[in-house]
Amino acid sequence: MTTRNVLGLDVGGSSIKYQLASVAADGLPVVVQQDTLPTPESDPIAAFAAIARQLAGDDLAGVVIAIPGLVDSDSGTVLRSVNLPHLDGLRLGPLLGDLLEVPVDVVNDGRAAAIAEARWGAGDGHHDVFTLALGTGIAGCHVVGGEVAAGAHGIAGELGHIVVDPHGELCGCGQHGCLETVIGAPALRRAWRAAGGEGSPRDLLGAYENGDVRALPIVERAGNALGDALLTLLALVDPGCIVIGGGLASSPHRLVQLAVTRVDEKATFHVVPPIVSAELGRWAGAVGCIGIAVDRLTRAVHASAAR
Repeated sequence: MTTRNVLGLDVGGSSIKYQLASVAADGLPVVVQQDTLPTPESDPIAAFAAIARQLAGDDLAGVVIAIPGLVDSDSGTVLRSVNLPHLDGLRLGPLLGDLLEVPVDVVNDGRAAAIAEARWGAGDGHHDVFTLALGTGIAGCHVVGGEVAAGAHGIAGELGHIVVDPHGELCGCGQHGCLETVIGAPALRRAWRAAGGEGSPRDLLGAYENGDVRALPIVERAGNALGDALLTLLALVDPGCIVIGGGLASSPHRLVQLAVTRVDEKATFHVVPPIVSAELGRWAGAVGCIGIAVDRLTRAVHASAAR
């Protein structure tokens, strides 16, 4: 394999985090450029093609694009993205691939980040890793042997929609009392304001650290709910490691520690694995894209050599 460039684009609602990596004969990528760009608001195929050509020039071997939303990776189609509705229904992979004349893969952003954390981040060294991202929603992903175990219908890992309070709030999925309705950022914000607090979930968690009595029941309920959901995960999946990241997990608080304490107190037959904090931060999605691109390039080289 001669040295080639692969590009990973982690596309968000307002910005793209990208990494450009050079892949040499040993198959190991070396990141040569990393930065952010504004997300194009129109003509995405032409815009992504221009970005790829500007960054990688003619020596481009592959592109992987991570999209927030539902993605059919087999066909390279964006099914639905709440934050990027102009991409809905777009056959992004094949259309961009035809324009650039290189393979273009389209993946869910959470899965790209999960692969990165499992293989090169906090889950490194574990064969079986479940990653959990705490933010506006609760994203989960099971990675086994470096590959996503997506389930028979591609929707495995939705820990945010485990019911922790059958009489709780209506969730966007249609159920009542899902984990997201207790620990998701919007739910925490509503509960904090109802208690007379001001500001964001981060302010709530900071108030909890400072002993604000208004914050105590909200955060403790959220921590206990997360702990109960993790116990369910242990019973059903039995992962070798659990990696927890996302904006809420990085806030100055003991929310995750409360959940871990709950797990330790209530575990019976469960085997409690290491429960650790994510390490790659905001670049996890782009790192995962590079990893997926290198895997494809390596498979193509081996297939060519076998012929």
